[in-house]
Amino acid sequence: MTTTSKSSVKVPESFYSPRDFTYIKPMRRRLTEYEAVICNAQPDMNQFDTGGWFLLRPDLRASFDSASTALRHPNWFDYRDPSGLWQRPYIKLQAQHERSISQASEAAVLNGSLKDIQPPWVELLAPYYEAFASLEWGMFRAHAFVAREALSDTLTMAFTFSGMDRLRHQQDIALYSLELHDQIGSYQEGLGMDAWLGDEVWQPTRRLVERLLTLTDWVEIVAMTNLVIDPMVTAFIGSEFFRALAPLHGDVVTPVIEMTAEADRIRNLNATRELARMVTAEADRAGESVPAQHNRETLQAWTDSWYPMAVEAVDAFEGVFHRLPAGTQRAGQAKASVAANTRDILEQVGLQVPVEVRA
Repeated sequence: MTTTSKSSVKVPESFYSPRDFTYIKPMRRRLTEYEAVICNAQPDMNQFDTGGWFLLRPDLRASFDSASTALRHPNWFDYRDPSGLWQRPYIKLQAQHERSISQASEAAVLNGSLKDIQPPWVELLAPYYEAFASLEWGMFRAHAFVAREALSDTLTMAFTFSGMDRLRHQQDIALYSLELHDQIGSYQEGLGMDAWLGDEVWQPTRRLVERLLTLTDWVEIVAMTNLVIDPMVTAFIGSEFFRALAPLHGDVVTPVIEMTAEADRIRNLNATRELARMVTAEADRAGESVPAQHNRETLQAWTDSWYPMAVEAVDAFEGVFHRLPAGTQRAGQAKASVAANTRDILEQVGLQVPVEVRA
């Protein structure tokens, strides 16, 4: 009996190894680990399931419903998160962020530098940094809806992580507030909620968050958070105020917290850019037509509605800048910076700042 050695058999270059799932169409030549552990985890009657939904909603709608967004796409499962994150690398990434914050906080306690924070900054941190945590909590709640309604597994995963980013940031602010309370006798912990609910500088921002929580379109939540609210409002408060001004007043921990949040926002912006690119392309990966013009017009209509509210939130919070000499010097530059960055972000995805608020 003649046998053929395995080494003499020519395997086509495109052949998949036994570990690959050939029923998943990879974005590139080979299936990535990210695709292998996420793709086809979420059911869909238009892709690989048949026979109808086993479970329906109380109003008898499908478990996942294309009517959950005004945008249209022939295959939402085409989406790939540019970061390629799945659970294990996401947890590793966030653990690295947390270690950097923990190390900075522990060092500041040991060397006594928290007690060197200037009193005017302490007076602003107590109500306003805690109130910033309320903003992030609201964003987390809004993204919980996205996690339920997103129309593919890769979209669900990407924006579930986005929601968890907000929760991590909120908790980091809360923990730092407790540390300041322990280390600085004049620091009053627990003032944030009253500021969030009643201080006039926060009310336009609060209206933005509360509007997000009323939305029933998951793409609108994602797009307006990452294309308008974060680059305008969150960056103005978190980056231009807290991260930039903290070191000038002896606060060495807040910048570390905010830099980790900035890294998350960059990742989420890239994820949203990819979603915008997908829904405004002329065709999907299989060559099927995408209603790009309809989707672009819808995204622009959302932007026209949300952008003026973001401007109002920035204008209101500017008042906090003027409570510090260094803030007064920085306020105009900070507003110009976030406005220019937001304009660039919108233009990169084919959108524009509303005509009535253009400079």
